[in-house]
Amino acid sequence: MHMTKKQPEQQILHDNKKIIPFLSIIIPGSSQIIFKKPWRGFSIFIFLLISGYLVYWGFEKFEISKVQLNENNFIPWLILPLFLFYAWNIFDAFQISKNKKSPAIIAILSVMVILYTIGWSVTGVKLERLVTRFTDAKSVMNKLVNPDFFSTTINGKIEICSWGCLWDYSVAKINGSETTEVFLSSNVGQIFGQKGTVTASSWAVLFGKATKNQRIPGFETGKIIETIAIGLLATLFSTVLAVPVSFLAAHNIMKRIPGGSVVYYIVRTFLNIVRAIDTVVWGLIIIVWVGLGSFAGVIALTIHSIAALGKLFSEEIEHIDAGPVEAIEATGGNFYQIIRYAVIPQVIPSFLSYTLLRWDINMRSATVIGFVAGGGIGFFVLETIRMGGYQQYAAALWAIAVVIILVDYISSKWRFNILKDQPKFVEKKSTWKKVRNIIYVILAIIVFLYCWEITKIDLSKLFDPGPTFGRLLKDFISIDLTGKVIDNVLRELIITTMQAFLATTLGGILAIPFSFLAAKNLTGKSKFSSWIFYLVRSLFNILRSIEALLYVAIFVYWVGIGPFAGMLALAITTFALMGKLFSEAIENIDSGPIEAVSATGANKLQAIVYSVVPQIVPPFLSYLIYQWDINIRMATIIGFAGGGGIGLMLSTFFGSLQYHKAGTVIVAIVIIIAVMDFSSAKIREKFI
Repeated sequence: MHMTKKQPEQQILHDNKKIIPFLSIIIPGSSQIIFKKPWRGFSIFIFLLISGYLVYWGFEKFEISKVQLNENNFIPWLILPLFLFYAWNIFDAFQISKNKKSPAIIAILSVMVILYTIGWSVTGVKLERLVTRFTDAKSVMNKLVNPDFFSTTINGKIEICSWGCLWDYSVAKINGSETTEVFLSSNVGQIFGQKGTVTASSWAVLFGKATKNQRIPGFETGKIIETIAIGLLATLFSTVLAVPVSFLAAHNIMKRIPGGSVVYYIVRTFLNIVRAIDTVVWGLIIIVWVGLGSFAGVIALTIHSIAALGKLFSEEIEHIDAGPVEAIEATGGNFYQIIRYAVIPQVIPSFLSYTLLRWDINMRSATVIGFVAGGGIGFFVLETIRMGGYQQYAAALWAIAVVIILVDYISSKWRFNILKDQPKFVEKKSTWKKVRNIIYVILAIIVFLYCWEITKIDLSKLFDPGPTFGRLLKDFISIDLTGKVIDNVLRELIITTMQAFLATTLGGILAIPFSFLAAKNLTGKSKFSSWIFYLVRSLFNILRSIEALLYVAIFVYWVGIGPFAGMLALAITTFALMGKLFSEAIENIDSGPIEAVSATGANKLQAIVYSVVPQIVPPFLSYLIYQWDINIRMATIIGFAGGGGIGLMLSTFFGSLQYHKAGTVIVAIVIIIAVMDFSSAKIREKFI
């Protein structure tokens, strides 16, 4: 009888079942790989390798888990969970050889003990500060809930009018009582705009109304308006540029032309590198090119958005229906006709949807780009923090929250309308609709020109870089790979990763109970439960509308400068985003198991435990891993506001013009984000 190739392999495995498990003693995970469980084997090997290094590194650098053996010898007690994990790896190999399962919880707990112990130490978690410095936090919170929107005059001096003051004023006015006047504060003018003197616009210069750079009476654009303009222009520019780039990064398109596959891999690699570097980091580079200001912010956001949209667009192109392509090919259509008539019509709705999503993201990023690039509300926030003006800072946060929530709502509504299934029919446009469309186009042009003017776009600066820009590029290429620099970068990179890990855990744990309260299918239809639902959902929306970089200032005041403050800031944004995603996952569960369990007479809690929880565990784990990936990206920049980690090191290197060392940091950031991106994608695939 003819024997297939697989049969000898199976026979070899069967004959050596008792010997193969011993390989895991020498190379952990190797036996599992041989037994056709590659995912399990590689995971064991990688996690044991990382855990072992972290135990050694933590002991050598920070004396973490140090215990004394005798008078002269010390060891880390973390070798106990490490050894337990190693022993489990051997036990697991023998169990697989017997076609049995071993409890993975032992391995998971061992790794968790190592990660949390090291993370807790290197992040500098000091929970007592949350209590001992609560008075400081209370003072800040009081200022945050009483933003500088209104002012009043007390003893001839202008003072901020809090909500209590505003209430007393309103009551006095209603009752006809005498009271001091309340008026909008100058802070409102800085945020939303006010009359003053402005630099003459290019239009005023063009029509001879003023000379170049002349200061004339006019309306000073508010910082939040400037921020909106930055976000809009960056989205527009990046979309226009990302479309052609996305076709170069689509494998199903590039394989049709000679040498296209090479171009595909080059462009894909380029996109992955560019989007791994945060917008704030791009801002640091761009200000050396064109100088401080909103223009630098627009460029930084545009660069990052091109990479992000280019990747999303290219993936959408790769998932088109091949039918129309084959049909046009069958008629003898050439490459360009295939693109024009078979590809573009399929991707337009998704492209528009992703553009709106990117607009939402860019608006959030535009609120912090001013921290380094100048311009916009971010620069205003930075200045208020430096001056200790937390009530002015609070007013900016309130303004940001309102704008981002509105943008989020508009963006989601438009995306829904674009992507929803609708019957396709040709409707003859009425005269009014034609006129309306013309009005929309005119308004769009006016908005574009206004945004161009207030962000001070000057294309000539692109061809006249700053005097140190050449040095920056040269130093970036010749990165510093000396032992001391690598050692310091690796230390901060591990701290940043642990910071993100703890923030993901803390935020995720806090989000779980709140997510059940924000799930419409579980809160019921009573008025009380509806209030709870809307209250929690509103909390999620408000908290996630503000970037982690803006929260850092609050926690720095509370617990001090360092990774602990950064971790707490990341935990807040994690709580808000995970709460929203978790609640949506709960709302999308199959209602059948709930009805079945309820029919047996189970109460609400039992129904949740036995019919809801089993359905939501996989998506919850997937979201947490996804959030850890996001948090690592965010953790690389929160150091700019005092959140510690590698962001602080990068800021220091840029500030001292040590670009070669800054280049080393950026390369390290790109590598860790690329590894996390790949790993989290693979792990999420396993759960979903």
